[in-house]
Amino acid sequence: MSLRSVYVSEPSFDNDRIRIQGEEHRHLVVVRAEKDELIEIFDGKGNVWTASVESVGKRETVAAMKESRQVTRDSIEVILALALIRIPAFELALEKVVEVGVTRIVPFAAARSNADLSRRHDRWVRIVIEAAKQSKRYYLPTLDAPNTFKKVLSIPAATKIMFAERAGGSLKSALAGSPVLYLVGPEGGWTDQEMTAARELGFHTVSFGAAILKAETAAIVGGSLIRYELGE
Repeated sequence: MSLRSVYVSEPSFDNDRIRIQGEEHRHLVVVRAEKDELIEIFDGKGNVWTASVESVGKRETVAAMKESRQVTRDSIEVILALALIRIPAFELALEKVVEVGVTRIVPFAAARSNADLSRRHDRWVRIVIEAAKQSKRYYLPTLDAPNTFKKVLSIPAATKIMFAERAGGSLKSALAGSPVLYLVGPEGGWTDQEMTAARELGFHTVSFGAAILKAETAAIVGGSLIRYELGE
């Protein structure tokens, strides 16, 4: 059974002991962490510590460090630019793409976006953290602030993909290595102007075949297929 993961962005050890507070402490209270239980603390930058719980109080959990290790960063970089969509759908996609190994998420407003999620960044960060804990992604993915479609198109990448319902080719032929930037549009689909602008800047349109997927499904499946084709 894997150890329970705890995220601390800037861990500070005093005599090999760490005091865990805030959201992560509250989570340990909810799951009823017990004395002497081993937990895994990570900082989102590849540093991981195994620690033993010494006490769970009202305001903090105290744990004693047992060992530490440095995890090697994954060589595959996958960037998802996801159009702003309905809140539940966007947050489902956010959680699942972290689990499958997307390393950066860039929300943006497309012409047919039907939601304004610009004030939910703190909640999104928490979703990313929880998904990273669940999937043991020791390098926390980057979550950008909502951006414009024009700026998304300028993100540098070796492979640039626009998933589209029409006029799309195969994924394998579009891949030219990492980093991979892939675009997923809103529920209403891409406009002709958006597709033209992307193609002019080197994006390959890729189709999932005959099936028409929801935006959140396309984001999750697209990230999974890209990582698979690149060798994961």
